[in-house]
Amino acid sequence: MELLDLRCFLKLVEEGSVTKAASVMHMSQPNLSRHLLRLEDELGAQLYVRDPKHAKLTDAGRRLFDYASAVVGLVDEALVEVGNESALPKGQVRIGFGDAEAMALVMDAIVACRAIYPGIVFHLHAGSSLTLLNRLNAGQLDFVFEVEHISRVDYCELVLPGTDVWGVYPLPGTPLADLSRVTPADLAGEPLIISRQFLKSAFLKRWAGEHYADLNPVVSMDVFPSEWRRLVQQRAGHMVGYLYFQNKPHQVLGSKGIPFDPPLHTCHALIWKKGRPLPLASQKFLEELERLSKEAEA
Repeated sequence: MELLDLRCFLKLVEEGSVTKAASVMHMSQPNLSRHLLRLEDELGAQLYVRDPKHAKLTDAGRRLFDYASAVVGLVDEALVEVGNESALPKGQVRIGFGDAEAMALVMDAIVACRAIYPGIVFHLHAGSSLTLLNRLNAGQLDFVFEVEHISRVDYCELVLPGTDVWGVYPLPGTPLADLSRVTPADLAGEPLIISRQFLKSAFLKRWAGEHYADLNPVVSMDVFPSEWRRLVQQRAGHMVGYLYFQNKPHQVLGSKGIPFDPPLHTCHALIWKKGRPLPLASQKFLEELERLSKEAEA
């Protein structure tokens, strides 16, 4: 039985609804509901009656409340009384990233880690892949989250579940917008808005093949700004980006993109410097991310 599951249950009782409990714990509502459902599955009993306005405990829920309060209370008391580093780790975890939306699982791990170890503080740093890797090598970051991950001998890695599906968001009213699939020949000579990392990647070079030299990037950037649509609206070029992650449309780029043909998929990973011991706070965060990754794959 997970301690975080019990904390979620107690917060549900305290706040009276899943929505309020999720807000207080800085979790998404579906994420908190998953913790409650896992607790019910483990106990083999329904703990509360689902109601949009108020969650009413069942008999089993009322019985669990006393035990959960005692268990969580004893754990919190032990952490305070013992007060050593192994029982209550503190410190900073510094994570570099290039795309915030793709960080959903990492964000969930941060929330889970903070719920167990409130003394751990997280610092998130946005930037290009090259900049973040340089900072990781210099010891200025503990981890880097990679969207277009390639295994490297100098880094440890945790490959996260799911893949990205790449394609293009075409200019409205152009021949490209009428296609259902986009081939390398279709993109040849077309004005493109593209990330510098992806433009130089082996993924794109393999996909484009002999047409790679014919690609025409008119706007390239390290990190896509949220206002990228203006570039398309002002007809600066077609936007190259990923369309789906784990079969869900990209929330920033939208869902009107056209997939590449042949298909092009990439994966996400969290990497850290090989041979450099991780601080205890970083170890605890990594444990939570590994746990959530296994749950997502199940």
